[in-house]
Amino acid sequence: MRVAFVVSFYGAAAGGGAEAECRQTVLRLARSGMDVDVWTTCSLDLTHNWHTNHYSEGIATEDGIRIHRYPVAPIHMVEFSDLNTRIIDGYPLSRTDEERFMAMHVSSPALVQGLAGACDQYRWICFIPYPFGITYYATQVCAERSILIACLHNEGYAKLSITRELFRRVRKVVFHTGSEMALARDLYGLQEDKCLLIGEGVETRFESSAERFRQKYGIAEPFVLYAGRKDPTKNVDMLIRYFAAYKKARGGAMKLVLVGPASLPIPPDMQGQILDLGFVSDQDKKDAYSAATVFCQPSVNESFSIVMMESWACGVPCLVHARCAVTREHVAQSGGGLYFDNAAEFAGCLDYWNEHPETAHRMGAAGRGYARDKFEWDLVIRRYREEVFEL
Repeated sequence: MRVAFVVSFYGAAAGGGAEAECRQTVLRLARSGMDVDVWTTCSLDLTHNWHTNHYSEGIATEDGIRIHRYPVAPIHMVEFSDLNTRIIDGYPLSRTDEERFMAMHVSSPALVQGLAGACDQYRWICFIPYPFGITYYATQVCAERSILIACLHNEGYAKLSITRELFRRVRKVVFHTGSEMALARDLYGLQEDKCLLIGEGVETRFESSAERFRQKYGIAEPFVLYAGRKDPTKNVDMLIRYFAAYKKARGGAMKLVLVGPASLPIPPDMQGQILDLGFVSDQDKKDAYSAATVFCQPSVNESFSIVMMESWACGVPCLVHARCAVTREHVAQSGGGLYFDNAAEFAGCLDYWNEHPETAHRMGAAGRGYARDKFEWDLVIRRYREEVFEL
């Protein structure tokens, strides 16, 4: 069977959770014996001038996969930023403004035209994730063969009328969690038979060393770990505030360690207590998981959260935001952590684990079992082959 994946950005250097998921899924499906192509733009990723071309146009082979690259459409940045801000802030747009926004949000008319002439070459065509122009327009030319891997968040992009049309247009929709699927069915009135709960593949058996991390970065104290992009959309500013309030009220040896791209201001009186290590290697990140006392995922907009699964793979309990249905679902189903909705509850969770270290250890072990039992790559690839592609 020959299938295609359509994604805005593709490659080992492309940042972003959906892009990493797409690449790993493609590579592992190919290893399982499937014939897989990728259709994408010439742009690098969302954080590196995504409206400009980085790669050469044309067909190339990477890791044994055929990659079809097309130029990304130019945009009017002022107009795009204005429309994007209005969507994020929840202001309704006219149909004309929605179309203008989508035409600039990582779009490629050349790719859509090329795919329109190649639809019959594929049994199924997978699109990931939902909010980009590539997905919105290309699903219109191959609707009967289209599978949407949604990566849906409860956000402004999800409330657009053209997003509703997208979800209703495609043949099947793949979801990572039950909460994500419930959100889509509530927003778009999807029929049950087009919704597939598949999950996302996770590497849960990797080598890591807590001692190596502590020696390299000189951290002997217990710490709360956050891994990922550090910006307000991930609630990292809130995590910094809550932890600073906790330290002022409780004192103690606990620190907060942040790893990942970008940065946010650290209060002057928290220097040495809140440590921003910046972007670290993948091995250092895995070592950090093993060294952490608690992993915190404060975001309220997640469709899966790979970093939670990776921390659980190291037996570390997770603390998540109560208003993120997806991460709260993970914690509730696994027994692998706790959730908070305000600063007092955040502090209470840390206090509980400090007073009950055996319970914290059991929660971490429960999370590890959950990640391995539900999201090991071999299991997820089998679901794709049997349930999504109907092999």
